[in-house]
Amino acid sequence: MTPRMFLAAVAIAATAAHAQPAQPPRFEGTLLLMNGTAELEVANDEALLNFYLEVQEPDLARAQSQVNQRVAEGVAALKRADPKAQVETAGYGSYPVYQSGTGRKIIGWRVRQGVSFRTTDLASLPKAVAAGQQQLALGGIDFRLSRAARERVEGELIQRAIANLNARVAAAAQALNVPASRLRIEELNFGVPADGRPPPMPMARMSAVAPAEAVAEPQLDAGRTLQQITVSAKVRLLAP
Repeated sequence: MTPRMFLAAVAIAATAAHAQPAQPPRFEGTLLLMNGTAELEVANDEALLNFYLEVQEPDLARAQSQVNQRVAEGVAALKRADPKAQVETAGYGSYPVYQSGTGRKIIGWRVRQGVSFRTTDLASLPKAVAAGQQQLALGGIDFRLSRAARERVEGELIQRAIANLNARVAAAAQALNVPASRLRIEELNFGVPADGRPPPMPMARMSAVAPAEAVAEPQLDAGRTLQQITVSAKVRLLAP
């Protein structure tokens, strides 16, 4: 073989070796799938309320005017009762009302607007609810953990879940009658259950022809929320 042919053969061999896909690393030993869990029951520190107003009138302008006025008064009352709360209008809609049995004849208009109210001042919540109910109907209350509380709790849950996982790994090593040093955690995956969503506002109707009467404060209990977390792990039992 001439020198030129030898160099060509080496170049071809190098190119072929470079074109081969990289082989994945090979691990020896049994792979164990294990979980660690933790849970905490925490007092709710935030409330999300859904108020709404819906009126029906023969004239669209009159129905809209009533909704606009009373919603503005309800929002102002909520802000006075809890100045630090987050109060937002949640939607506005106008719908024709048809006479039954007469085809598509419009006999009136139904107008609806929602208001959301979020607060962490649970002590004054009954007073705020009663103030809002002077003009608005209460569609629902959702007690939950605030974002700051969730982050604080999740940090503690992660520590507890990993501690629980380490305890289970140690127990597995003991049950397998092998030194704990032969068990190596190769992968961790955390799963945190999602928080519940606030219930939708009901489509109930209310009349808006008379001034609202005084509303007594409701009895409210924020309750507690169970927060859970699971950590799944791949644990390698190394060969001796």
